[in-house]
Amino acid sequence: MKNAIIGVIGGIGPCAGLDFMQNIFNNTRAAQDQDHLDCVLVSCPSMITDRTGFLLSGGEGENPALGMFESAKKLHAAGAAYAVAACNTAHAGRIFKPFCQMVHAALPELTIINMLETCADYVKKNLAVKRIGLLATRGTHTSRVYHEYFGGGFELLEPDEAGQERVHQAIYSAEFGIKACSQPVKPQARETVEREICRLAERGAQAVILGCTELPLAVHAAYALPVVIINPALIAARALIALVAPEKLLGGE
Repeated sequence: MKNAIIGVIGGIGPCAGLDFMQNIFNNTRAAQDQDHLDCVLVSCPSMITDRTGFLLSGGEGENPALGMFESAKKLHAAGAAYAVAACNTAHAGRIFKPFCQMVHAALPELTIINMLETCADYVKKNLAVKRIGLLATRGTHTSRVYHEYFGGGFELLEPDEAGQERVHQAIYSAEFGIKACSQPVKPQARETVEREICRLAERGAQAVILGCTELPLAVHAAYALPVVIINPALIAARALIALVAPEKLLGGE
């Protein structure tokens, strides 16, 4: 029997969607092509408005949930049983709740995986940490969506206003930001992200969440960083494999 198809809503941003797919491939036990899981990536960035811009404007303009829903419909038509939005900011309640409501009403066979929820569950079960740093877009910080999942004994440490702006520019800058320059990431963006991770560690963070799917593109395992790095996209990719074909999930991270 074939395994269920995994769907990824990409384009938010485009390279982050590709990175999410790579996480699925890298964490699947496969000796040949046919051992890999069936996956569908829908990357339609022109259909989905900027998540951070929508949140910082107080919800003015078109809700990105509408474009995400159009992508979900394409995944459903392709046969996907599970889907994830490869964007942390898209999980803010003002976006994610209406998106899930639309999917539940129109596409009841499609199960949406909440990337932030799987991240919180993983940390609570597997990491002995209580003080956790968070790097994200201004939209994610403003929405405080991560605080919804990391209450009850956790302390989330965020950069100050200047630090949040530095990280935001490392993601969004047209000259050196990760969205504009992903392959390879510009040194200015990479070094900015590394410095902010170190600043959070100096404030007592035991781990740091890369709360934007662009940030893992700038952080590599080979770097000698002073804290545990938590990648919600990697955790969600592994959760999807565990749902669809647990015997194919590679051990460890």
